Amino acid sequence: MASEEHKRLADFIKAVHNDLREKTHLYGATEAWRRHVEQRDVLQKYATSMEALATKHWVKPGEDPRKQQTSVKWIENECMEYFINGGLEKYNEREIEIIQKMLDTRFSDVAYPKDGSGISFEKCNEICDFNIGRNFKKVRLLDVGSCYNPLGLIEIFDVTAVDLTPFADSVLRCDFLSLKIGEHRVISEERKELKELPAKFFDAVAFCLLLEYMPCPEQRFNCCRKAYELLHSGGILIIVTPDSKHVGANARIMKSWRYVLSKLGFMRLKYEKLKHTHCLVFRKTVSKDVAMRWADLQNFPKDDTLFQFDNKIFIPQDFQERNNNAFLDKEIEYGGDVDMFDELPFAENSDR
Repeated sequence: MASEEHKRLADFIKAVHNDLREKTHLYGATEAWRRHVEQRDVLQKYATSMEALATKHWVKPGEDPRKQQTSVKWIENECMEYFINGGLEKYNEREIEIIQKMLDTRFSDVAYPKDGSGISFEKCNEICDFNIGRNFKKVRLLDVGSCYNPLGLIEIFDVTAVDLTPFADSVLRCDFLSLKIGEHRVISEERKELKELPAKFFDAVAFCLLLEYMPCPEQRFNCCRKAYELLHSGGILIIVTPDSKHVGANARIMKSWRYVLSKLGFMRLKYEKLKHTHCLVFRKTVSKDVAMRWADLQNFPKDDTLFQFDNKIFIPQDFQERNNNAFLDKEIEYGGDVDMFDELPFAENSDR
């Protein structure tokens, strides 16, 4: 059973999310987010509560969280496989094979430009050549929404950890939605606030319990778009999002994420449903057409909201009903103790 402290922390987290969603309904997402960012005291308490939940209540007593099958361990394993154990080379070859198939009209299912603006055999050479000489003993990783920088403890990572309100000193203050992407790393020294990062710099970007924090679909998409700009070709976006329901309950939501990210230029490499989370890895393809090919081959109903937009990433919360200016959390049968991610928004919703 959840302890009293766990319930107290969870209730506070829920209240912050509910307040942000309510403000979004009243003022719109941009104004709601501006007001949210200005609540320094509330956000500091939120960071403290999330750190306590992650390190004390979402792990087995007496065990090192890094040794358990948590999101941190999952991210470490996937980066090891991709950057150290041959995954990068494997998907380089796969992308070349897809390009060759797309250029061969005998096998191509979708028409692509052949005038040099789209895919080409030159792209194959780019794939073979990029990252030659890189030493992936240290993976340049941007951890967005890091809170207390758990990935900074893992040897293979050179971590840039950022959060709206950091818990640990090793985490830079940053409103990712307002972050400028340019040529340099710019930090406001007096507040330790990150203002700018260079484009195409990172090997990996991690969104762990981040997207569901954003109150509207466009803001979630903007986060992914920024990740795309910050990654070099062949880099990976890792997303961990909470959901304590069975694997099929939100399958259409997960498929819509793949669809939108494919249109953006990401190819999904892996999807795994753990007990309390969806875990996904996407590769920024060297040729954007390779990623888009999967989306182009799909045939979704024209009236399906999930697949009507290229710039919106939905979560079940977006379809939640409201009553008397309050959001109604539809009841979910858990069949046991309170699930550890019950306090986060993706875990609270209906089966849509």
